[in-house]
Amino acid sequence: MIFQRLEVSAFRNLTSVSLTPTAGLNILEGNNGSGKTSLIEAVYMLAMARSFRTHKSARVIQHGEDHLLLFAQLSDGASHRLGLQRYSDSRMQIKLDAEVVRSRSELARFLPLQLITPESIQLITGSPGERRQYLDWMMFHVEPTFQACWSQYQRYLRQRNALLRERRLGELLSWSQGLVEQGLKLDQFRRQTINRLKPHLQHYLDELIPGTSVDISYRQGWRSDLTLEEALWASHEADLSQKYTTVGPHRADLMMRSGEQRVIEIFSRGQLKLLLCALKLAQLEYLKELTGKAPIVLVDDLPAELDYEHRSQLLTLLHGLHNQIFVTTTDRSHLDYSAWNDVKVFHVEHGNIKEVV
Repeated sequence: MIFQRLEVSAFRNLTSVSLTPTAGLNILEGNNGSGKTSLIEAVYMLAMARSFRTHKSARVIQHGEDHLLLFAQLSDGASHRLGLQRYSDSRMQIKLDAEVVRSRSELARFLPLQLITPESIQLITGSPGERRQYLDWMMFHVEPTFQACWSQYQRYLRQRNALLRERRLGELLSWSQGLVEQGLKLDQFRRQTINRLKPHLQHYLDELIPGTSVDISYRQGWRSDLTLEEALWASHEADLSQKYTTVGPHRADLMMRSGEQRVIEIFSRGQLKLLLCALKLAQLEYLKELTGKAPIVLVDDLPAELDYEHRSQLLTLLHGLHNQIFVTTTDRSHLDYSAWNDVKVFHVEHGNIKEVV
């Protein structure tokens, strides 16, 4: 899937902009505060129906306006039209080829997207939820039954937690059985994903951090010497005390070690950023191998914390994946994009965007 045309209206400081991206590398160049990240955010919102910068999406509507409008013409061999309107009263309407899109998952499946920002380092340094999302994104796009399994598991988990809060113990067994059934499926999906991902990750680690070994392993969210059913029974008193389910796939984590130590304890900030890039590239290659899909890639502030050599290397590796890429920078001379033949540069200033010819 590629953007052939993109229009943004009343989104942050972007009053009315229109651009025709290339299918390859699109460089958004401008000073800080010029609107580069706002354009990346608008593309993200068009694909995900939410912002990556704020949980309150109404805040992205330009001051003095009651709604924003995003529109794109896209192609995956066939031509598609995608539009999103977001109103200040929280209403939102999304249409794909004149049909109303009913759910975010429907939209995300149509337009897979990867985002790399300076904050993406939270995948490594942040909470286990960040790493579960990393795994679940791949399963969502690869495994047809994953979404239903994940939704059912969340439903059983919410209900079980409600029963624990209300101490309605007589109903706990049936909901626990459903939780175990869907939880084991979810756990198996994740294990398969990690095993398939590892060779891709090692390939990109060898390219970006040669000579450095990183082992990723899956912590399932309950004691390894117990079945999930046994773990729930063993945690019964703790669950009642805490008033929520303390074990299960919703407590899982992806561990990253180099030798005997966690990478966050021994890697420099630059090494962690390179590990992040390797993890993201491995995701892209994994998805392409299993589905043939090439997600849109958004990279905000690529030069941050990477030296010129590694920035160049990352762009070359992205070139090999044949995705449509949007990259922001304050100065394109900071980037070596000589590997790319298909490049467009857009200058962003005070919310206006012009193609550099």
